[in-house]
Amino acid sequence: MINSGAWSKVVAPLRDRDFRLLWSGNLVSLLGDGFFTVALALEALRVDHQPTGLAYVLAARAVPSVGLAILGGVVVDRIPRRTAMMTADLVRAAAVGIIAILVLGHGIALWQLLVMAVVFGTADAFGAPAFLAVVPELLPVEVITQANALTSTSSQLASNLIGPAIGGLAVAVIGTASAFGFDAASFLVSAGCVAALHLRSRPRSSGKSLLAEAAEGIQYIVSRRWLFVLLMGAAVANLVGLGPYLVLLPVMVRHVLHASPLVLGLVYASAGAAGVVASLIVARLGSPRHLLETMWSAYCLAGLLVASISLAPNALVTAVLSAGSAGLIVYGDVLYFSKLQTSVPKHLLGRVSSVSFVMVWTLTPLGMILGGFAAAALGARGAFLLCGLMSAACGLVVLVPGALAMEPGAG
Repeated sequence: MINSGAWSKVVAPLRDRDFRLLWSGNLVSLLGDGFFTVALALEALRVDHQPTGLAYVLAARAVPSVGLAILGGVVVDRIPRRTAMMTADLVRAAAVGIIAILVLGHGIALWQLLVMAVVFGTADAFGAPAFLAVVPELLPVEVITQANALTSTSSQLASNLIGPAIGGLAVAVIGTASAFGFDAASFLVSAGCVAALHLRSRPRSSGKSLLAEAAEGIQYIVSRRWLFVLLMGAAVANLVGLGPYLVLLPVMVRHVLHASPLVLGLVYASAGAAGVVASLIVARLGSPRHLLETMWSAYCLAGLLVASISLAPNALVTAVLSAGSAGLIVYGDVLYFSKLQTSVPKHLLGRVSSVSFVMVWTLTPLGMILGGFAAAALGARGAFLLCGLMSAACGLVVLVPGALAMEPGAG
């Protein structure tokens, strides 16, 4: 149990009016994303019964999100980050709102889901680095870890626990159009909260070109061996692990275990529940002394749990294993983002975060497509076993010289 003193430490960032607004709007948006996750998977599988159709839709969102991320990071270091976040929210609201109307009119096709995914991913490329970079503008450094833990908690609670559970129920009762519509409305709420922020600083132009500023972010990462190795290892893990997992999980639940849409939502929700617990653990305990060793141990064990899904006899076991894997990944991710935000100079944070995002996620769309083909060739069970074991093996990058050498204050 968390005592009153510890709980006060956990929620300390919420005492700041602007962070409270940012966090609340993000919470509502993430709740809509939970609805969206279930609706998108089911709608894609409905219009194209092959797992490759879902893989293409997921990849269509990921490709622009990754491909434009460096540009997004440079832009959010040049313009007001509030403007970037509001624009991203409004664009995503329009894209998913149009899909809701098309589904309601029974006129949806796979290519329209693909277009929506591309627009969504483009907005993500600007909204995500802006959100990450704006948090240190709002809060003192000593509560950044708690702020990230709270944001991660709300993400897991809303988009991966409550959202999918209620979204699965909503889809089962009144269809996917309602879930898409709710997600569109949630982005409007988020945009309203962002509009009310009172930011304390504005980005200043360096007088350098976009390419020169992007190069500064790349140089920062390359000059820090531990960070470069971590990002490269995570990139390969996403290619062979997370990318395929995003495609394989709904295929496993729906086509192999023959569970209902509601059960699929609950399986997604189990991962969210584990993420909430992991985030609260970080908020309570803070960063461990041996940060990198702890992160890599968590990521490796997560891969082994993904491999174990291949043996799951039912949706309940699948949910437990998925939850364990998700909790470990969230634990490691919260530690990583807190280290990044407290180490990188604020004027570089948008660029460094976007470059790191590109490095980690560039191969993920290919992993989604490979996951679809692996499911078709090996079956979902065989694909889960192979992908999980390869993901766990990525932890061997700790053997690279300098991979665990994180000097204090070196970033």
